[in-house]
This record gives sequence, C-alpha cells and structure tokens, in this order.
Amino acid sequence: MIDSPEFEQFNWMVDMVQNIDMGLIVVDRDFTIHMWNGFMVHHTGKHPNKVQGKSLFDVFPEISESWFRAKCRPVFELKCRSFVVWKQRPYLFHCRNVRPITGQANFMYQNVTLNPMVNLRGEVQHMFISVADVTGEALAYS
Repeated sequence: MIDSPEFEQFNWMVDMVQNIDMGLIVVDRDFTIHMWNGFMVHHTGKHPNKVQGKSLFDVFPEISESWFRAKCRPVFELKCRSFVVWKQRPYLFHCRNVRPITGQANFMYQNVTLNPMVNLRGEVQHMFISVADVTGEALAYS
C-alpha cells in the first residue's frame, strides 16, 4: 500500500471530483468525452463506461454542434473561459429533474463554464466543462 502525502492528496482530489455537487466533464478538441463525474451520472443517468470515448454530440444530440463548437473556439484558441448562462440558454445538457415532488421544473437549469486545460507545452488539447444546477435561482427569478 502506498502511504505518502502525495498519494493521499491525489486520492482526495479524485474523491472531490466524483462527489462535488457540480458536473465535471473533460473533452478533447474533437469533443470526445474523457472524464465524466458522479454528478453527471446522477443527473443524466448516463454512466462513464457508456459515454467515455464517445462524441459529446452523439451522447447529447440536443446540443447544436455548430453553436457549441463556435462557443468553444475561444477556449481552445485563446486559452480563455467561455460561459453558457441559464438566462440565455436554460441548459446545455438536458438533465432530468431529480426532485419530482418538490421540483417545479421539467429540467435542470444550468450555468456552464468551459475551461481550457493547458498541457505542459502550453497548448490546449482538452477542456473541462463545469455544470452548476441553478434551478432554484431560475425558478425564484421567474
């Protein structure tokens, strides 16, 4: 058994990524899914072994490919963040309402951040997508 502070911190990071109350997805420039966390499993019903290695657009055909590619261009080319805000577009990923009794929405409203992942050569070959559930805020706003 490995017993080092570095291994323990790595283990903590993995646990945080899987259990954080936010969706985390890693895709490459071809929009192939490489990482899919527990939040996404819970809210989409899609397990990592069913989505990893597949195109984001095949897994979520409701996403307009031309629009999303244009939205991601600054992430890959300029190494800057890009955002999808619920007021402009209610959701990126059609996620089921996990609170059917108390929930007043048929889907999860989302704020999405597209984040560049810079490799050791200073290039962006991957990005991570973070998905925040803002359904409560959206319903209170309307």
